[in-house]
Amino acid sequence: MESTLLFFALPQEAAAFVQLARRRGRPLKSAARPQPRQALQRWVAPGLEIWVTGMGLENAQRGGEAALETGRPERIITSGVAGALDPEARVAWVYHEVDANFPGGDRLQATASRSGRMVSRDRVVVTRAEKAQLRAETSADLVDMESAVLRTMAQARGIPSATVRSVSDTAAGDLVLDFNRVYTAQKTLHPGRLAFEIARAPWKIPALIRFGADAQKASARLAEVLIELLG
Repeated sequence: MESTLLFFALPQEAAAFVQLARRRGRPLKSAARPQPRQALQRWVAPGLEIWVTGMGLENAQRGGEAALETGRPERIITSGVAGALDPEARVAWVYHEVDANFPGGDRLQATASRSGRMVSRDRVVVTRAEKAQLRAETSADLVDMESAVLRTMAQARGIPSATVRSVSDTAAGDLVLDFNRVYTAQKTLHPGRLAFEIARAPWKIPALIRFGADAQKASARLAEVLIELLG
C-alpha cells in the first residue's frame, strides 16, 4: 500500500470520503490539528493521512506545509469539488490530472474518472462568461482554488501528485450567488454576508438548495472514485 497524503479544501468534501471509507472497513481516526488554522480537520489510517486545509491558495499553502512537516508520503492527492469549464461536463463527473510517475495511476485510469486539465484561481469563478473565457485562455476542464499550490509543493519535493476533482457546477450557467461576496479575505464563510445576500434575493433559496444537493452528489461520486484508487 502506498503512503498517501490526501487534501480537501472543505469539511463537507472530506466527510463523504471518510464516511464511505469507514463503511468499506478503513479505520480512519480523527487526529489532532498541529496548530490553529493549519488544518480544519485531519484523519489518519495506515498508509493514509487526510487534511482539510480551507479554501484558497493561502490556506492550501499553509496546510500543505504543515502536513509535509510530519513526513514524506509516496504520493499526494488534492481533491474536492470544482467548477466545470468543459462545456460537456455534467454534475458529479470526476476528472483527474496525474504526474506520469504517480503510483496507482493505472488504477485511476480504470475508474469512472476522466483524464482532464485543471487550473486554479484564488477566487470563485461565478459566471458562464468567466468560465468560457478561462476555458479559452487555458484549455482547462475544471477550475478549483487549491490544487496548483499543493501540486507545486509536491513537485518541489519530488513527490508524485494528482488532482482528482468532481463537478459541482457546470459551465453552462452562472452560480446562484457570487460567493466571493460572502467569504472573508481568509476564504472563510461570513454568515452575516450570506444572510444579507439571501435577504436581497430570497427567490434564490430553492436554487441554493439545489446547488448544495449537487455539491453533495459530486462529493459522493468523488468518494467512490477515491476509494477505488486507494484500493
